[in-house]
Amino acid sequence: MRLDVKKGEFLGLGVTKGKTWAEFCFECRRESSCKILLYKRNCTDAPVEIPVSEGLFEGNLCSVRVQGLDLTEYDYNYCIDDKEMLDPYARKIAGREKWADQERKTGLRSRFETAPFSWRSDPGVEILRKDMVLYKLHVRGFTMGLPDSVPDKGTFRGLEKKLSYLKSLGITSIELMPVYEFEELVSSQPQEKEPVHYTDWKAAKKKKSRKVEEKPKYRLNYWGYGEGMYFAPKASYAAGEAADAELKSCILQMHKKGMECILEIDFADTVSALRILDVLRFWVKEYHVDGFHLQGNHIPMELLMQAPCLGRTKLFYRGMTEEQIAESEKNFPRIFVDTDEFLYPCRKLAGGFDGNVWDLANQMKKQNERLGYINYIADHNDYTLADLFAYGQKHNEANGENNMDGPQWSFNINCGVEGECKSRNIRKVRLRRMKNAAAMLLLSQGVPMLMAGDEDCNSQQGNNNVYCQDNSTGWKDWKNGRVSKEFLSFIRQMIQFRKEHAILRMEQPMKLSDTKSVGWPDLSYHEENAWITPHYFNRKAIGALYCGKYADEDEEVYIGFNFSDFTKKLALPKQEGKKKWYLVMDTAAKDSFLNEPEEVEDAWYILEAQSVCIIIGK
Repeated sequence: MRLDVKKGEFLGLGVTKGKTWAEFCFECRRESSCKILLYKRNCTDAPVEIPVSEGLFEGNLCSVRVQGLDLTEYDYNYCIDDKEMLDPYARKIAGREKWADQERKTGLRSRFETAPFSWRSDPGVEILRKDMVLYKLHVRGFTMGLPDSVPDKGTFRGLEKKLSYLKSLGITSIELMPVYEFEELVSSQPQEKEPVHYTDWKAAKKKKSRKVEEKPKYRLNYWGYGEGMYFAPKASYAAGEAADAELKSCILQMHKKGMECILEIDFADTVSALRILDVLRFWVKEYHVDGFHLQGNHIPMELLMQAPCLGRTKLFYRGMTEEQIAESEKNFPRIFVDTDEFLYPCRKLAGGFDGNVWDLANQMKKQNERLGYINYIADHNDYTLADLFAYGQKHNEANGENNMDGPQWSFNINCGVEGECKSRNIRKVRLRRMKNAAAMLLLSQGVPMLMAGDEDCNSQQGNNNVYCQDNSTGWKDWKNGRVSKEFLSFIRQMIQFRKEHAILRMEQPMKLSDTKSVGWPDLSYHEENAWITPHYFNRKAIGALYCGKYADEDEEVYIGFNFSDFTKKLALPKQEGKKKWYLVMDTAAKDSFLNEPEEVEDAWYILEAQSVCIIIGK
């Protein structure tokens, strides 16, 4: 095949396609031997090689324009110093269309292929930080457990069909675990050989020995973390052949339902700062992504925060501090830190360990004008919320690492029986502890994050590290029992209550003083006596009173916590005029949320052990 090859115009890294030409632009040093390899699709012939001469370079960039090349007929790779490599800017990777395919017949190849898609109907979504309720999910794991009658399980289309469910839950922001191309078959495992018995060995001696070639076993990288092809959506997450169009359609439907899309991206240490910027800019421009949860040791946050193209894009990163963020970010706070600071104080108290209610109080009021906080009690890399109170020990044997992997200590408790239990009393105790944990999370000032399935008691059977469990253990269980339906209803009501009371999600940090001279502080604490709260380190009960006037609301919100083993009397401050106190929710009650608020006639509320209540003043 004769090709007209000349120097390109350096239009951008990757491949740019014109009407009659294709331009390849990639990083390569002049001293290296470079080739472009063109593979005829659906053909096993050797590739056509296009040698790269010195005249095609500018700096360490090489740009090659090939006239008359039809990229619908060819895939490509680069060969640099005799090492064949994928194009890190490829829009699609050919060869990974089937999930965990151990029978791949050809190597992976780069492909320039984009399905037509129109964003004209995209309304655009910009959720304010104070309004966010975050839900994190794995595209495959979230949808594979759906009933067999539901088509497109494990795909972007499958996720799109469940967006109405997330909307009804009250979710505003959906975080997707890696959806770009990654290698799910990460390591071969030797097959375990069964012990040979003497009689079998003796019989085998009479036959001619014959070697049988064993197929390698692979351990799955089910979650998708690690180095990936960051510009290509994962082909095996597509129901059809156009993963890019299906993911775009899913994001478009999120926007139409008033929800935003956050992508989690794990950058390897070898990825440069400029490439990281290119990746984020690409997903914002091509896929209308609203934010990123960034993983990696060398994320150039200063560069990313200064990039105009990301000026309205949310960025989550564990290593952020307030001092790194410009004063101007107060106008539209979009930088978030995600750590486990909130997780452990809440787990200690919810599980009945030696926690301190003041640690909880500090975490629940934590807020900053420039820096947002992502709060969670369960994430993908630990127990589910239900398993936190159903298992005292981790059960990771199926991972093949002798149960040595996963967090060793997570403040989990089985409440008397390990795992599933028929005891009605134990199930009741577990449910109340889950409700207490959810109340702490959804009544905190920071952004609450739910892990997929935690809203309806999803279990991983005590496995707290399902990184390789592409099965019912790692999938969300959609078969809801009575307890899970009750908890799901509780979560919906908690989210709704949060949305109805702006005082619970202020942009400004609480001052714990009456800065507006309205008669009460914005936030105050109460115990057996109103306004008196001695700071004993082992306190287990407290009442937190939020003054609604600081959010231009008429109602006060009083949250009572009792994580002791005894009933506690929590004082209610006297209100002015005709305002009274009304009980709205008590996790010790059968239905938790009352159908109608119930007046509290005394100057206190008696809260049962291991319970949380909400009382409003109006």
